[in-house]
Amino acid sequence: MTTSLLPARVFAPSSSSIFAHSMNDIRKGCLSVTPRTRDHRFFSSSRSVQTSAATRFQSANRLAGRTCMVTGGSSGIGYAIAERFLQEGASSIILVGRSQKRLQDAADNLNASTGVSPDANATITTGELNVQQDAPSRIRFLVGDIGEAASWMRELEKEMATVDVLVNAAGISISSILPRSELADISQILRTNLEGAVLTSRALIRAAIRSRVRTRKNDSTDANPLSKCIINVSSLLALKAGTGAVPYAASKAGVLGLTRSVAVEAAASLKDLAIRSNAIVPGYIETPMIAGDYSLAIPGGNESY
Repeated sequence: MTTSLLPARVFAPSSSSIFAHSMNDIRKGCLSVTPRTRDHRFFSSSRSVQTSAATRFQSANRLAGRTCMVTGGSSGIGYAIAERFLQEGASSIILVGRSQKRLQDAADNLNASTGVSPDANATITTGELNVQQDAPSRIRFLVGDIGEAASWMRELEKEMATVDVLVNAAGISISSILPRSELADISQILRTNLEGAVLTSRALIRAAIRSRVRTRKNDSTDANPLSKCIINVSSLLALKAGTGAVPYAASKAGVLGLTRSVAVEAAASLKDLAIRSNAIVPGYIETPMIAGDYSLAIPGGNESY
């Protein structure tokens, strides 16, 4: 596997939770979730609770052979989804976030909670040139600001070449009434929550089209490929009014519009290529953004990844 570096870098680590009612929903394009308990946060001290829950869980390997990319996968809802995907047999998980350290910590905790052997992961070191990795890795991460994805679109599209399921869980919220909101904060919220989801969805679709074209050239059969799935994490605030989160609510309402439009457009314009688009609309889930864990927050606000 060849990785492209700056401004986005791909790594494989050296070495809860949100539960889907039916993992078949994911294959059909719909993830229905309910919150578990506060131990969904990987930095929680409730390690024994996590371990016992993981022990009780019996995987049906419904995501066997699938590669999944989760933005905002280092904590909160994104981390919980990545954890469940691994439990369901996903062949590879790509975590996307801005902090290499937090992504590494998340990967280490996923290794521990899901029983992924550290030997299954090869480390990719950074440098000025592309680095070739011969050994397969089940958990990798892509370091980059999803709100600035336009600046590293080439690297993102390259990583999307093998992705089957994209989860847009990255998001930030800075609490302030609109008249007092800083222009830079409003812009950052919209870029991260909405524009980031638009650009990652675009990258997945473009990569899927290129893959389908290559398949047609190399294979004369008419077998349909596995469909692609986009899962966007919106918010209850997209549907219910609130105070102190106008830009956040607007961005999450935009995510719902994105979800519907991509589903309709893909069905109407993409021949012989199935791309499903669905959204999760959670209420208040205990995540770093909600709990106000400022060790994981941007200056002046809370961050969910």
